[in-house]
Amino acid sequence: MAERRMISKSLLMDNRFLSLSNDTKTLYIYLLSFADDDGIVKRSMMIDSVLRVDDHNYTALEENGLIIPDKNDQIKVITDWNNLQSIRKDIYRQTTYLEVRSQLFMRTDYSYTKNPDDKNVFSSADDWIKNGRPKDITDFKPLIQQHLNDRNGIRNGDRNEVRNLSIDQYSTDQRSIDQDSTAQQRAEKGNKDQHRATTTQQTSSNGGMGEILLNANSSTSTIYNNATTENGVNSGEDNGVSSVQDGIQTSSKNEIRSLFDALNQAFDVNLSVDDERLRMLFDSLLNQYKPNYIQDGINQLANIFSEQPTNSNVKSLMVNHLSESVKQALPH
Repeated sequence: MAERRMISKSLLMDNRFLSLSNDTKTLYIYLLSFADDDGIVKRSMMIDSVLRVDDHNYTALEENGLIIPDKNDQIKVITDWNNLQSIRKDIYRQTTYLEVRSQLFMRTDYSYTKNPDDKNVFSSADDWIKNGRPKDITDFKPLIQQHLNDRNGIRNGDRNEVRNLSIDQYSTDQRSIDQDSTAQQRAEKGNKDQHRATTTQQTSSNGGMGEILLNANSSTSTIYNNATTENGVNSGEDNGVSSVQDGIQTSSKNEIRSLFDALNQAFDVNLSVDDERLRMLFDSLLNQYKPNYIQDGINQLANIFSEQPTNSNVKSLMVNHLSESVKQALPH
């Protein structure tokens, strides 16, 4: 976190700021000073004690639109952060509160909002930051229209599943579904080809009479011939590790199991090693990083996760943010 922050004259002359009590004004300046480079700050008991402020001071800041509260009432977002601060790209460090940032949207005055239906919203905060935090946009209309199109696309889908996801998360999860479906189709095709080859070999061994020998435990049922379950995993294999050729090296499977164990322990969930999307993610990361760095990334996300963990939201968190978290966890 930077040692210096800027305070502009426009802030000091803003009626929202001038209408505050002196102790609440001081609190706001302290929050500005201690916020990270994305304008997110955790409430400090030390600051509250020194300034002799309490909940009503924070409420005053929220009512005046100067901060945005989070579900975790200890986390606050500086609404006008991007107008008050100019941080060079080479020294910018993204927040560790990624789950909080994923709920924010950018207005055309570069302020934050949690309302995606605000008529002035042109992007999710995550997308804007990934694009380099540009503040020289001359025409917001195409961006606003694209945002509306994306929002309409989400509304026409399953509202119960995606209404709490950011646009970027929704797109990533949709790609995950497509990848899972493609992997399962490849597995099923491989099993059908293998079944045909076995049938041909058995037919030939019977003198070409077309008879297929089946042992007592075999079955012609698609359920038993199919090597994949709904998640693309062999239901008969120990530990649920896939026997299909899904591109995961055998040497990585034990490490992947260990990562699932670390994930479940860190978040107190029970995600199965059968989950192909997470196995693919872990396998990809193992090709780039040591397992202990990936575990550090998982633990870092667990430390900042502000919601009640469930299998669904923890998987979404891993898919969207684990790669970035691992990079941050690397030794410098």
